[in-house]
Amino acid sequence: MNFWNNFNKESLIAAHRGYSSNYPENTLLAFKEASTLCDFIELDVSYSKDRELVVIHDDTLKRTTNAQNIPHFKEPYTVMDYTLDELKELDASSWFLKSDPFKTLAKEPILKAKLKSISPQKIPTLKEVLEFAKRENTLLNIEIKDIKNSKLAPFITKDIKNLVNEYGLINRVLISSFNHNYLFELKKIEPKISTAALQEYNHPKNLKSYLNSLGVSAYNIEPTLVDKELIDELKRENIVTNIYTVDNKKEQEKLYSMGVKSIFTNRLI
Repeated sequence: MNFWNNFNKESLIAAHRGYSSNYPENTLLAFKEASTLCDFIELDVSYSKDRELVVIHDDTLKRTTNAQNIPHFKEPYTVMDYTLDELKELDASSWFLKSDPFKTLAKEPILKAKLKSISPQKIPTLKEVLEFAKRENTLLNIEIKDIKNSKLAPFITKDIKNLVNEYGLINRVLISSFNHNYLFELKKIEPKISTAALQEYNHPKNLKSYLNSLGVSAYNIEPTLVDKELIDELKRENIVTNIYTVDNKKEQEKLYSMGVKSIFTNRLI
């Protein structure tokens, strides 16, 4: 069994960093609110200084936490410069209330009041998210952030594989990355795990043979890279095509009609 065997329909919706148009991205709150509105949830994983797997998109803490307001957090506020205990001090939700990045809170005062009442949200660990996924029977796409220049880089694929196995979710997660070496390593140490190559700007040379050499079951790309010929060609190789990040419903329908398997979106309703 692989990740795609969990679905009995063709067109899937993936919640990009959770329900990120309405709730602070990559928080347990955003995942909880997304869980009944999508087919699977996408999230980003990196390391803390003490080798704990944490869920955050950016390399730094600037955009999505209040680190700049806490004296012992210093420029450049790099995530991997801080221990898990230090990262857990941070508020990972007030930025969303202040910036309203998708202009949803301005239109929904009740939602804004709800968020205020349950703030602050914290940076979750991957362990906490896997516990949630197991409890709520939720499927996940875990994106490994590229930390190739870190001394912890050699451990990240093994640590993720071990944790996913510990929770018995090996068939319920899809692992993706822009660093395709991670995907190759994962298939070597855990052939049962499903992987997806993330790509932007242009396709790798000899795409079919390249993706097959990685052992991926999916190709996750931006809309500018997709066409029906590509989708059909990859389908014949048992590789599905997924598109990020599309919030417009008409554009989503057009992509589904071409044969796209999954669309990553910030807006779920």
